Order: sequence, then structure tokens, then C-alpha cells
Amino acid sequence: MKKKSSARVVATRLSQITRVLCYCLFLAFLGYSTPVKAELHVLSEVSGRDSSPWERVELLEDDDPHFIKEPFHLKSRQTHSITQKAFGTSQPHSNNFLLHFAPNWQRTRDAVPVLLVHGAGDNACRGFCHPLSFDMPEDGKIDKPGLMQHLVKAKFPVFAITFSHPHGDNFLQAQQVANAISRIKELTGAEKVDVVCHSKGAMSVRIYASDLGAEYPEHSWITPFRKDIRKIIFIASPLKGIDTAFRYYMYNCTVLQQNLAAPIGPRSLMWQGSYLDTGSHNMLFPGQFQMLNNWVKDGIPMNYQSATADMNLSRNALYNGGVTALLVSDGIDQAIQEGGNVISSLNRKGIDPSVTCHIMAGTKQEIDTVKFFWLEMPVGEFADASDGVLFLKSAVYKNGLKARGAVVRSVKTFNMTHIGLTIWPDALNHIVEVLRERDTD
Repeated sequence: MKKKSSARVVATRLSQITRVLCYCLFLAFLGYSTPVKAELHVLSEVSGRDSSPWERVELLEDDDPHFIKEPFHLKSRQTHSITQKAFGTSQPHSNNFLLHFAPNWQRTRDAVPVLLVHGAGDNACRGFCHPLSFDMPEDGKIDKPGLMQHLVKAKFPVFAITFSHPHGDNFLQAQQVANAISRIKELTGAEKVDVVCHSKGAMSVRIYASDLGAEYPEHSWITPFRKDIRKIIFIASPLKGIDTAFRYYMYNCTVLQQNLAAPIGPRSLMWQGSYLDTGSHNMLFPGQFQMLNNWVKDGIPMNYQSATADMNLSRNALYNGGVTALLVSDGIDQAIQEGGNVISSLNRKGIDPSVTCHIMAGTKQEIDTVKFFWLEMPVGEFADASDGVLFLKSAVYKNGLKARGAVVRSVKTFNMTHIGLTIWPDALNHIVEVLRERDTD
């Protein structure tokens, strides 16, 4: 009887084990298997003449399978002499990014490291080293140094990131910001960093510092905020979004005429005698559509710059959705939803309360002039106070940063354009004072 009892127990146990194994296989089939932990790898580096004025530039890779190879517009590829050499290609995969090391980054290990984050269509070299030229001067001499050199002179340990895609998905770039901070902490022993971000660069920084990935199932894999940012300086940042592609019909015509690396508002546009579908073009600018906000609803009406010759029928259709002889548009609200309604989500979630925020904004609206015979026309954003590109109401919008209790310590405006805020001495000196915690406001 004991032998039969033992055999029965063994058979029962085997049956239970079989059921468990089958259940595990079933879960795996449905996609519930335990995720593989992604790792960050340093693939290569350039230094010396190949990285100057940086001490060195590392190419890093995050092997998480959620990263994709985002397609590039011809004019948004990595063509800078330093970034192209460091990436090894003009169209890098989005799991790659560059970490730039400023000279003497090791000499002040007791100071909080500073990470610089560039904006759309840019890189760390143009944005922070030689802001008045698109590439390094052939003789290597920079007549007008940038923020990086200014901070190094002030004895800060400085790093910068270059994203693989200048107009890429802001959630993917948020993960790379988290990775850059991890690498900086590993190298310096620091517990926290200070972040200085310009324009679109604020999106990735905010997504990480707000832990916004947790709000989007498709982005829940992103590293949760680890309270490793001490303060953020937002420079000319779209804190409440933009609406340019839907506000101005002529902007869209200019993008097509000059083949610019910029998004287009309407779904199709009458161009050279036929309707041109803009879908494939706009797929090259995912990060731009994540920055949209309906500013007409928020109190900034259309001005003369938005007028169209058909009694403004195309102006209204472009913004609100509709069909005219000139265009077909789903409208900005539909584009906001398709882009994930990210600005609204960021402003609802708020920055982690452990972070202190500072805001810098420009008020100079005229960024250029265009001549028509004897007539000079200013170029810039004139529908409301702006830095020539971004509405001031967006650049100084504090409520979304403070939604969870983060402190906005200072808001400073300068009579400068969108780009000027990263160039002129008054702005650079203010950044130094904020980082030294001697705020000027």
C-alpha cells in the first residue's frame, strides 16, 4: 500500500509541475515573459584633434530592443565633422548617443557635474561650442566660444549629449538623458547632476524628471526618475508647446520650397499644381508633433502673418481642420492626440519635487529681415510676445513644472532671440550664477 501511495504522490507532483510549465509557456506565448535587462555599452570614443574642443567624445549604446532606427530627413542627418566621426555614420540608430567631455572635467570632482542638452536640428558642438557656425572652423579657431567654454572657464565639470536624431522621439531621447546621467555618475562619483537644456531638449529632460514614461504603456520601459537631477535650467523651452506648423500657411510653403528639415501641418497641400501628401515627410519629425499645443484656445489669436488669400478659409481649415482648394488638414487638435498629447501630460504630471527649476526666456521677436526691392520685412513670431520662434507664454509657463511641488526658483527674461540665449554674455553669466546658487532674481 505504501508503494502505491508513493507512486500516486509522485504522479500528482509530476502533473502539477507539468501544469505549471504549460502555464509558463502559455504566458510566454502571450508576451508576459520576464523582460531582459537592458545594458549601456561604450562602443568607441574619439579624442584629440578628432574631438576638439572637447577632451573626448564617447559613443554609447543602449541595447534595449524598444529603440528603433528613426528615418532622417536629408537635412537633419549627422553631418558635423565631429558628430559624424564619433557616430561612424550620418544616420545612427536611436539606441546610440554621444557623450561629450569638456576639458578639465575631472579637476573639480567636488562640484556638481553639468549636463548640456541641445535642441531640435542641433548637436552639442554647434549648440554649445561654436554657436555662430554650423561646423568647426577649418583652422580650429573659434572666434565666439559657447556655453561649454564659458562653464569650463568658471570651473564647472561639463558634459553634453548629442542625440542620434535631431528631431527624434522625445521618449527615446529621455531614456538617453537617463543613460547620460548614469554614465556621468559612474565616472565622477556624483550623486546628482545639474541639467541645462535648450528648446526641444527640454522635452526629453522633462519626460525623465517627471517620470512620464509610467503614464504611457508603450513607454513604461523607460528608466524611472532616480532623483539624480539637482536642478534644471530651461532655456527657450516649449514648456506649454508650439503651434507654428498649423498657425502659418506660408511656413508650410517655405518648408516645401526650400526642402527644410521641419514638420508640415496639413495632411496634404496644393503644391505645383497637384496635392502633395505630407505623411511620409512628417514621419521624419516625431518629436515635433509631441510638442504641439492649441494656442488659439489658450488666448493667442491669429495675426496678419496667418492670413491666406481665400478670405482666410485655408487659415482656419489648417488650424481647425477642413478642406480648401489649397490644403486638406485634420487640424491641430487631431495632431495633438496623434502625437500623444504630451505637453498636456507633462503639465499635468509635473517635475519631481526633489528638483529645483529655473527658466530663461527671450523677448526679441525679430530674428531676421527679408528685402523686397526697397521694402524690408522683419522675420519672426509676432502673433504675441516671443523670442522670434517661441511664444513667451510658453517659455515662462511655470504651472506645469510645479504641478507636484517642484520649486521654480527663478524666471529671467532677456532681450534676445531663441538662439541668442545660448550665445550672449549676459545670458551665459546668468547660467553660471544659477549653477553657483547665487541666483540673480
